[in-house]
This record gives sequence, C-alpha cells and structure tokens, in this order.
Amino acid sequence: MLKFNKRFFLCLIALLVLIPGVASAHGMLLRLEEPGMFKVEYDGGGFSPRTEVVLYDEEGRELERGLVDEEGKYHFDENLAVYRAVADDGMGHRAEYKEGVEEKTIPKVPVVIAVFAVVAVIFVVFNKKKKV
Repeated sequence: MLKFNKRFFLCLIALLVLIPGVASAHGMLLRLEEPGMFKVEYDGGGFSPRTEVVLYDEEGRELERGLVDEEGKYHFDENLAVYRAVADDGMGHRAEYKEGVEEKTIPKVPVVIAVFAVVAVIFVVFNKKKKV
C-alpha cells in the first residue's frame, strides 16, 4: 500500500508541475486582422513596442521582419504570400500565426479550478495520513 501512495503522490506532483506551464500568467496573441495587417497583443491586453514580427512563406523562407507600430499592429504588403508569422517581444513571449489554422486558447477559469482541485486533493491526502 505504501507504493501506491508514493505513486499517487508522484502523479500529483507531476500534475502540479505541468499545470503552471499551461496556466501561464499571460500569453501573446498574433491575429491577422485584415489583409496586410497583423495585430499583436497580450491576452490581458496591451503589447510591447519592441515586439518583432517575422513573416515566412510556405517553404519557411523569411519574407520580411519588422517592429509593431504604436498600436501593436504590423503592416505588410498584402500581396505577399504569408504562410506563417511569428511575433516575439524579446522577453519570453512568443506567438505564431499559421495560414488556415484556427487559434485555440485554453479558458482560464477551468485551469484555475483544476489547480485548486489538485491542491485540495493533496491537502485531503496529507490530512488523512496525519490522522491515521
């Protein structure tokens, strides 16, 4: 029975280690707002003026690069065959756009609930051990 408890505990620790990677403080979004214009922003709002956007074609060749403007927008020639774009603020935040791929985000409320649930389970397990 002791081995089961160790395995259970290790699984809980693994979950706690993995959840913060999913529930980061804030992420960066890169959206094609209209032909010839990308919008870069953090998911909580705002942007970094030093964010660089790099455009690539379907073969992975760089088409152009540049910084966002004072509104967090990056304008480019809409006739460019942009297949992929990457935004990087130089502080660890990075976002990617890929033609034809719909943006998927993880809702924050379920992640927060999951974190609290895991912490509660750990609390209950340790409290039962102390009483026994």
